[in-house]
Amino acid sequence: MKLSIRQKLFLFSLVVLAGNGITGYAVYESNQKLHNSEELVRHTEQVIYQSGNVLSTAKDIETASRGFAITNDSTFLEPLFPAEKTVFANIRQLKQLTVDNPTQQVRIDSLEFYMHKLLDFSFKTIELRSKQGLVPAVAYTAGKQGKRYADHIRKITAAIQQTENTLLNLRKQTNGRSQRAFKLVSRVIFISMVAFTIIFLVLIDKYFLQIKEKAERTTELAIANEERTKMVSDLMLRNMDLEQFAYIISHNLRAPVANIIGASSVLDDPELGMDDKEALIKGINVSVMRLDEVVKDLNRILQVKGDINDTKEIVHFSTLVEEIKFSIQNLVDKYNIEIKYDFSEVNEFLTLRGYLYSIFYNIISNSIKYRRNEIKCIIEVKSRLAKNKVELVFTDNGIGIDLKKSGDLVFGLYRRFHNSAEGKGLGLFMVKTQVEALGGRISVQSIVNEGTAFKIEFKK
Repeated sequence: MKLSIRQKLFLFSLVVLAGNGITGYAVYESNQKLHNSEELVRHTEQVIYQSGNVLSTAKDIETASRGFAITNDSTFLEPLFPAEKTVFANIRQLKQLTVDNPTQQVRIDSLEFYMHKLLDFSFKTIELRSKQGLVPAVAYTAGKQGKRYADHIRKITAAIQQTENTLLNLRKQTNGRSQRAFKLVSRVIFISMVAFTIIFLVLIDKYFLQIKEKAERTTELAIANEERTKMVSDLMLRNMDLEQFAYIISHNLRAPVANIIGASSVLDDPELGMDDKEALIKGINVSVMRLDEVVKDLNRILQVKGDINDTKEIVHFSTLVEEIKFSIQNLVDKYNIEIKYDFSEVNEFLTLRGYLYSIFYNIISNSIKYRRNEIKCIIEVKSRLAKNKVELVFTDNGIGIDLKKSGDLVFGLYRRFHNSAEGKGLGLFMVKTQVEALGGRISVQSIVNEGTAFKIEFKK
């Protein structure tokens, strides 16, 4: 079975993790050995150093007592008393440092014994010199007892240092081997990790190349699907437009044309009186005016379809509302209309200014037209940012629309739901047409005698 790049990458990752674990353990062990050998070297050097301190202190004690005995000068005694305190502390440290070496422990016990003897001898010499004078002190030291104690201390210290020097040489050799082994392991690990990294990067590159190719194919399919969806949507919109035009032709054009034809044929009747002729001519004129209005409406709708390629510009929502308020100031004052807006989240949009102005104007005008007379008319316009969309929400407290009854017809051509105000049902159709021409969508929520809210969504 052939493995995919992803499976190979996964297996290689497991190998790398296992290799890292093994090499990490090897580095740890090698480093631990190096650390231990370095600790042993430092330990041995410390034993040699402390034994040297003990020997030096013994010499100071011997020199101090002899110098005082000869000269009776108390300055010779200055190093004696501190030495008495430090020497046994050094011996105790030696015992702790060599606790794992029985031979050294026996020597240190002997060292401590002779150090006590040397101190006793020195203090006895000092006492004799202080109380009885030079002759008794010299006679006491002439027995060379102090020298024997000092010689024993020198011999024991030399034996301790000789043993430790032998250990030091061995441990330095071990430490050298540990350092070389550590360096070798480090080099091997470094080379291995470089090789693994290169292989890993190659596999990752292949994997991401594969992902990129899949992503490109997916993007191409998505673009194709989007184009197909857009084509279907355009076809549906065109079909709806055709239905609207068929409706206009079958109802709004046919009726006045039929009236004109019928009236024209009756005018040819020679028995027709002047009053009847004037009435027929007036009817023909009315039908012609109605026909002209329908043609103008068709031109407005077709113009929306044709102007979409005009230059777009940055439009400020607040400026549009202020311009509309100024243009309908007479209505605002007459009916006490309050128009509020909040564009704090987003106040500008790149679009066709004329279309957006028309959208704002028609919705605000509709809210004024279908207000409730018993309460103050309040119209609010807000903007929101939602993901990659700009939302505009228009709300009012007007008479509302019964959406259960007429929800599918709200944005239809020549659709009107209230007879309380003048109009021919073109405004909301134009709003929807212009919103969709700008690539947006519009929806409505409404409750009878409570108000209406229009929400428009544009892609950023």
